[in-house]
Amino acid sequence: MKRALLILAAIAIALTSCKKDPQEDPQTSPYDNLNPQKQSWGFCIDYTGSWCYYCGQWGDAALHNAVNVGNTVGMAVKVSPDPQAVPEALYNSFTSDRPLNGGTPTLAAGDVTDADNSAASYCAQLVSRPCTIGIDARHEVKDGKLSVYVKTKNFEAIPNISDYYMVAYLLEDGLHYEQQGSSSSDPVHDFVLRKASSGNVYYGEQLMTDGAANAEFTHTFTFDVNGYNANNCYAAIVIYKKTTGAVTYSYVNSHWTK
Repeated sequence: MKRALLILAAIAIALTSCKKDPQEDPQTSPYDNLNPQKQSWGFCIDYTGSWCYYCGQWGDAALHNAVNVGNTVGMAVKVSPDPQAVPEALYNSFTSDRPLNGGTPTLAAGDVTDADNSAASYCAQLVSRPCTIGIDARHEVKDGKLSVYVKTKNFEAIPNISDYYMVAYLLEDGLHYEQQGSSSSDPVHDFVLRKASSGNVYYGEQLMTDGAANAEFTHTFTFDVNGYNANNCYAAIVIYKKTTGAVTYSYVNSHWTK
């Protein structure tokens, strides 16, 4: 009997020692399923307002046409006195680098600040150019906060990585309110800019630090979405590069979680 008990005790000890410590389990990350592709995206900004006749007549359609190119982020920057206008300081930040082309609507595609009705064509050119930094992103909403998880990958060495800036824009679809020039009895406003992660600075922050080829970077942006329809909110991620060209912050690439 005593020998049998000793054998059982030895088996119990052996089984216990073989169990994996739960603390040794690999930890999951919100970036695990993000996989940046070697794909350039188009990017189109539409300066627009509900009071603007031509914005409703052709500006909104031009923005949608640009987005319909595919792999293209579209963003409606609402101008006061539109009820959904962005803060004046953020608007001024945009227009100081990408000015209006004589008034609204003005559509800027990448660094072309007077793209207007040709925005779709310019975005198609952006989509087809070589990709140096790929982006993938997703978002989730919890407790009134929209968290944006971003991963980037350098597909070649990036000299002077400190010249690169990243921003997340909070956008919202499906806003129903008046639009001058629209033929619809119930105009719907999509891609409406709500906030920039960098406050009233349109081009974002210096976040990436590793310019080596194949280097990856992860970051989380968080927005308060109380007061918005969170189900219709999503994020656009844009990378700019500080330059001495026609625009100070030149467009590099973008992605959205839409």
